Amino acid sequence: MWRSPSRSKTVGIRRKRLALGFTLIELLVASLIASLLVSVLLGFLFGVTDSDRRETAKSNAQEDLQSTINFISNDLQEAIYIYGSDALASINDQLPHRQASTAVCNPTTNNCTPVLVFWKRYNYDPNSKAKYSKSGTEETIGCMPYIGKVLASCKASSTAFGRDTYTYSLVAYYLKRDTNETTWSNTARILRWELKDGYVAYCATSGSVTKTGTGLGTINITAGCPEVKNLSTRDDSSLLPPQSRSDSKVYFILPDRGFTSPDFASAGTLSSLAAGWRKYEDFTFDTSQPGFTRFLTLVDFIDDTAYNINQGGDNLANAPTSATTASAIKIPIGKNVAISGLPSTNPNCDDPSVGVGNVNPATASNPSGNVTQRVPADFADTSISNPSGLSSFYACVAPENVTVRIYMRGNAIARLVTPTVDREQRRPTANNLSSFPTADVRAFGRSSVGLKTK
Repeated sequence: MWRSPSRSKTVGIRRKRLALGFTLIELLVASLIASLLVSVLLGFLFGVTDSDRRETAKSNAQEDLQSTINFISNDLQEAIYIYGSDALASINDQLPHRQASTAVCNPTTNNCTPVLVFWKRYNYDPNSKAKYSKSGTEETIGCMPYIGKVLASCKASSTAFGRDTYTYSLVAYYLKRDTNETTWSNTARILRWELKDGYVAYCATSGSVTKTGTGLGTINITAGCPEVKNLSTRDDSSLLPPQSRSDSKVYFILPDRGFTSPDFASAGTLSSLAAGWRKYEDFTFDTSQPGFTRFLTLVDFIDDTAYNINQGGDNLANAPTSATTASAIKIPIGKNVAISGLPSTNPNCDDPSVGVGNVNPATASNPSGNVTQRVPADFADTSISNPSGLSSFYACVAPENVTVRIYMRGNAIARLVTPTVDREQRRPTANNLSSFPTADVRAFGRSSVGLKTK
């Protein structure tokens, strides 16, 4: 087929032009469109990522609160008495946060609030291992009361011969406000401290072990008893007025430094007896010393928003709340109410919808009823009642019934930045309140000594 030369030339020129590509304007337009698309996609991606970070922080904060609440609730199941605010005020100076040598909580920094303080049963498990206080030799706890061939058989057995031994321990949960910490978040933490009784020595087969004299005294054993080299005594205490007290017991494992048993056998209510407890001697927090105790961090990132009366909780529980509509935080439990001739009580804590509940509240006309009390008693009192100055961990306590309702508030915003965002930038508002998760639970002690009889 014949083609015109001029037409072939035109087609070639056109193909050549097409092969030259895009013009500069076309490239600029394409680049602009691509940049806009990338910007939109990156903005969307960053938004999704930031939203995911915030939701993860909220979820972690809520999970931590729930785990903490569950742990404390389980711990309280062994409680025989829980201190209300009145009895707690009586033993306040006996607690570790009032001792100058305490590193974590002390009167100088004054940033630790005791919220839950209670006596519980402590079990020396016969199948566990521990060291004799005197010799430092490790032994199965259940085998300690035996000697000779019986001791050898006990050691060789997969199940110890000894029995469970129940004693007392004093447990305290604190709210601590951090400021210049390098290890923790510099928000607030919940701490646990425990003071345990010792494992009293006895002879499992026959015989007796006794102490005579004052001070460390002399240990006397008869045939069939464990060796004296594994037995310990305590020196007299000089802290308990009006005179020093001597501990007549002999121990396999000494009590923690400062422990003395509560007296729940004398006449009086549980609260009046518990209020009379005094430590045996000053505690030690030196881990190289026998009988040391320590503060253990249970959870970090508790809300450290400073308390103010606009949050509520400053008026008496039988009066209208002091909470304002402008405050994002609202505390439903007011101050304890004084009753002439009786311990103080709290009508808000009596209400089961917001408090621990109380079917027989004590009143001036019903003096034999039960009392409930908020701890801390006064959020605004940063010298004694609430040294931390916070309101993110508190409780309603029914002391004589060994029942409590615990309230906690976390801070998810503080989890988003390391080091933690300045306090002023993470205060709760109506718009970010979901970043301050809360949790509460009722817990009950199971011990019969804690059940008040009328």
